[in-house]
Amino acid sequence: MNYKTTPLSQLNNEQIIQLAHLHHKVMPSLLSELGLPIVERYYQIACADSSVVGVCAVAEDGHPLGWAVGSSKPDQLNGRLREAWGWFILQMIRVLVTRPNLIFQLAASARSSFMNLKEGAIELTYFGVDSSMRGRGLGRELLTAFLGAAREQGYQSVVLSVEVENEGAIALYTRAGFEFVASFKEGKFNRHRMELNFK
Repeated sequence: MNYKTTPLSQLNNEQIIQLAHLHHKVMPSLLSELGLPIVERYYQIACADSSVVGVCAVAEDGHPLGWAVGSSKPDQLNGRLREAWGWFILQMIRVLVTRPNLIFQLAASARSSFMNLKEGAIELTYFGVDSSMRGRGLGRELLTAFLGAAREQGYQSVVLSVEVENEGAIALYTRAGFEFVASFKEGKFNRHRMELNFK
């Protein structure tokens, strides 16, 4: 399948919604568990934020096939979900009623010791590929594009968290030069913290 890699900031509104659906479909994350409306709002904010580094592989028909997105201030980016206060309260009520255990996961995530990054670092926050494109090198291409964009913007290092059982992602990150710096538990997730320093 033919595709092109484009900055996240160049996606139109329909593609942003499609990207949110892709994230919700392929990424078992706390953001996904909070529901599609919150995922859509996250990507609307991320695509409009000039401090966000993001790349997306887009098929000829315009559908996103994979993406990598990161920020030097992921806690502030997440905090912007609360700017539409009334909408956010309604979403949290929905979560509380339908999936009350997620509230504890949210609290655990908020206490993460990795929220504040060192100077010159960016966090690769979300990275995924449509299941139809796995095993074709798209993940490697997107990771390379993200790292190149981060370096061009003057970042000195990239950090990320990955679930310990995600052996494929860990192998990809290791081949790209990431090294383990910590292991930790965040709510129900057991994760490794990895870092790549640009030389």
